[in-house]
Amino acid sequence: EDETWCPPERNFLKAFYTDAKGQEWTNVTGWINEFNNHCEWHGVKCNEEDKVIKLMLGNGGLSGRISDVISSLTSIETLDLRDNDLKGSIPNGIGKLVNLSSFIVSYNVITGSIPDGFGNLSNLQLLHIHGNRLRGTVPHLASKGQHYSSFISDCGSPSVFDSPLDCPSCTMCCNSQSECDVTEKKTDFGMWSSVFIGSAVFFALLILSTTVIKEICTSGQNVPLTSNEHYTIGKDSVYSFFLSSNVTAWVFAVAVLTTQTLCFVFFH
Repeated sequence: EDETWCPPERNFLKAFYTDAKGQEWTNVTGWINEFNNHCEWHGVKCNEEDKVIKLMLGNGGLSGRISDVISSLTSIETLDLRDNDLKGSIPNGIGKLVNLSSFIVSYNVITGSIPDGFGNLSNLQLLHIHGNRLRGTVPHLASKGQHYSSFISDCGSPSVFDSPLDCPSCTMCCNSQSECDVTEKKTDFGMWSSVFIGSAVFFALLILSTTVIKEICTSGQNVPLTSNEHYTIGKDSVYSFFLSSNVTAWVFAVAVLTTQTLCFVFFH
């Protein structure tokens, strides 16, 4: 057939329409009309070459399943099928759509697992797969989410299954009660805060114990306790307070050290 009159992507969309029970959609404006361009169909956006780059049919009454031919839309960047009644599994071929930046199928009835190819989608910035019945592990994603809502899945507890979906790259996890919590950034903050505060306390205790031992060893001798220590740390340094026996000085020094480490985490 002459592709000028019957572009392959037009046929791919017609197959998608059939498998998703297009006759039941709430808006089918232009779809499968023999006398118009497929880029004029509701929810379809094309580039200058009439290649589909967006398919946005959220909350449109779709049911049936996601057709395997979706992976033939090789230029697609956004696939938004949220809030429908789609069943079946996610086609493996979607993991080969290298231009895909947004994959949104939240709140459907999709089952199965996430194709391994999703881990190779370096342009993926938005992945919303929560509100389904997916199992297993979401592959480690090649890109990093820019926002708390970038990568969302049903990785929270309680789950409709014995164990929730495993999603190491997810920025937010939802549970069976439709409660969603931020995961990655909050976890990193807690972990690094604990590491740095713990390090500060350890450093302070190390200096204290060294000073005590020095004092014991020099007991009864007329040797200035802080001369060498002050030279090493610096007389004008706040860390010199660690050489003091005054509790207030110690509290101030630990507070300053903790603040500095936290500032390093956030602004480095």
